[in-house]
Amino acid sequence: MADTDIQQLRRVVHPQLGAGELLKTYMGGYELEVRFDSGRRFRLPAREFEAETVSAWLPPAAAPASHRPAVLEHDQFRARQTLEALRLGIVPVQDVETLTIGLEAERVSLDRALARSKERGGDAMAVIGDYGFGKSHFVELAARRALRENCLVASASLDLVEVPPGKANEIYSALVRGLRYPDSDERGLAPLLKRAAAAPGLAEQLLARGPRERDDPLVAAVLALVDCPSQSAFDDTVLWLSGLLRTPSADMKTCLKRPPRLYLAGEVARQYSYLLTAISVLATMLGYGGLAVLIDESEHYSLLRATQRGRADAFFKAMIYAALGQANSRVDPKSIPYHGKAEYELSFASSAHLFFLFALTESENRMPVDSWLAPSQILRLDDRFIERDVLEFYKTLLRYHSIAYAYAYPPPRERYEEVVRAVPGMLSRALGQHRINLREVIRLAVTSCDLLFLHPDYEPATLVAELARGLRV
Repeated sequence: MADTDIQQLRRVVHPQLGAGELLKTYMGGYELEVRFDSGRRFRLPAREFEAETVSAWLPPAAAPASHRPAVLEHDQFRARQTLEALRLGIVPVQDVETLTIGLEAERVSLDRALARSKERGGDAMAVIGDYGFGKSHFVELAARRALRENCLVASASLDLVEVPPGKANEIYSALVRGLRYPDSDERGLAPLLKRAAAAPGLAEQLLARGPRERDDPLVAAVLALVDCPSQSAFDDTVLWLSGLLRTPSADMKTCLKRPPRLYLAGEVARQYSYLLTAISVLATMLGYGGLAVLIDESEHYSLLRATQRGRADAFFKAMIYAALGQANSRVDPKSIPYHGKAEYELSFASSAHLFFLFALTESENRMPVDSWLAPSQILRLDDRFIERDVLEFYKTLLRYHSIAYAYAYPPPRERYEEVVRAVPGMLSRALGQHRINLREVIRLAVTSCDLLFLHPDYEPATLVAELARGLRV
């Protein structure tokens, strides 16, 4: 449901789709529904639009990032934004590495998996945890590290309405629309296709590597765009390959006359795992380390009907098999059905340099990942945090707090020493006793910093005593 119905239509500009009228905003302004001057109507992330056309009236976190040099006031504002998110128990994406609590072993496992993906052709991981224990945080941490390893990153959060686990085509579309680059702030497939079409001989090399010759959506698109003079045809080809243009336009067909079909119904898992691995192979041919596919909120699987659950199984198994390859996968490729009108292999190439990570909530009805992955490929996030982990987080939080409210760091020992010494220990014990989860640890830590700063007459010893009573530790 829309957060806001825009009464007075505003003009916005998208780099590929052009200008249009804003119809509605969703998720507090993070997504926009726009009717473009071309007549098309799409719902897209706000960050994809040109900053100057939306930043004046969207919430700061939703507007596209500014490229102006950082100044002190900007740093202070950013720190305050970070604290506002932390007060809800959420670590903002730009701070996931500096504000991660613990997870040293998990980060080592993640780094090794990314290295195997680059060096040996692929890897897969599942992240399992209860609500509030940092699954979404870990997914974004994986994205940051993959970008640092020169990989492209395609990430998506599933839900039952727009990106359901049982619809591989919708998952694929969400993934590629938000495709991220380590060397650019651009998003989506357009930058990749533009570079591919401009690279001499690359289209023919891609054709030679693929098993389907020209009956391959990505190969056909790259070949068509090499000599395509029309910008509108290029834009429509990007939309079509991203799953946003269901019927190829007349402009698009001036360059890609007979586009292979992208199937929307039936058993389509094979086609979309194949397409994602093809994108990964193309990325490596252009000098990147591969593709990291990251999927969050997979717990919606437990709410699916039996038929849709089977199709969700097919997509996730296809991606695991494509990432790990025949030699290392526990997935039987024969268990993944073919579409009635097209028989796709599960992967574009035997070594696609694909890293696949997905997060899900622990429950009786979750995906049977234990039969798909080895124990070493499954990370379980729980409450095994030691006091040192929480203490390091608390010190970093205090530094953010001092920047946000312009007071000296380190703050006066006589006021802060007792709290810094006692609060992390209490929080870690309450976490270990299952009285709170990780999200509540973050919220309580921020609250204690707020109280010390905003209420100078509030004694540190009183704060410690009241928190201990509340946590029963």
